[in-house]
Amino acid sequence: MRRLIQAGALALILSCAVVNSAQADDDWGSATTESSDSVSVKAWKSKAKGGSKSKPAKRAGSAPRPTASKPSNYDRELAAWKVRDAAYREYLTVRAGPNRCPIAGCPQAPTAVPAPGERPLDDGVRSTGGGIAAPQISPEQAAYVAVARLRLTAPKPVIGPSPKINEWKMAAVGYPYWLWAEGDLDPAPVSTTVQDLTVRLDAHLASTTFDLGDGTELTCTDLTSRWTPAVEPGAASPACGHTYTQPSLPRGSYTVTAYSTWAVDWSVNGVGGTIPLYQQAATTIPVGELQVLTH
Repeated sequence: MRRLIQAGALALILSCAVVNSAQADDDWGSATTESSDSVSVKAWKSKAKGGSKSKPAKRAGSAPRPTASKPSNYDRELAAWKVRDAAYREYLTVRAGPNRCPIAGCPQAPTAVPAPGERPLDDGVRSTGGGIAAPQISPEQAAYVAVARLRLTAPKPVIGPSPKINEWKMAAVGYPYWLWAEGDLDPAPVSTTVQDLTVRLDAHLASTTFDLGDGTELTCTDLTSRWTPAVEPGAASPACGHTYTQPSLPRGSYTVTAYSTWAVDWSVNGVGGTIPLYQQAATTIPVGELQVLTH
């Protein structure tokens, strides 16, 4: 009897301990087993199915979760410097590019500015760590970069009447031919951004010089006069034309090349000017002699 009383008291103590340590548990309890030599006490606890897990208490003085920080002044300055550096490299490409910026007509190289945190060298040019200094582009230098990005169609030379419409499929020595050019000769103005500068461009075809292939060069400023079937046979062009005096056949055809000069007007924040741009296109024309037979 005394053993049963002791076992009951022990079970009650263990049950209270289980309640105090896991009040949120849905299943808990204890049981006693008795043998001839001893009394055993078993206590258990378990979670209810589908029950929510309690969150641990936040420790006092714990560090807050880190959040994304805004870009620093250095990051903004570095980003702006990279833009200037890209524009400068493009400017150098323009300066060396064919038919883009003749050395005699190019502006001076931009003034170098330092990358954030860089120290000046002895010669006053600041190192950028990449072998080149990012510049501060002037309006004129920005205009040259913008003109390099400009996409214009090279005017193509045309001769009329076309040799293809006669039975000999060739131009004739001594016949007056009309010259003009085809393409987008009056493009619309465009705007582009170089660094933080907005550049407005308006291109006009200034002149076209025709190399006729027989040693003759002819510069024309009016390319609006074009030959049509309504033109009286043998009439010379009032604006731009040529008469061949020597045949190209049977050796081949003459190569006719049109060298066009564009005048590109630019403006940046009230500052402006004109930049020339050069293009060329070519065609071929067979020229022969027509023999007149008399009886």
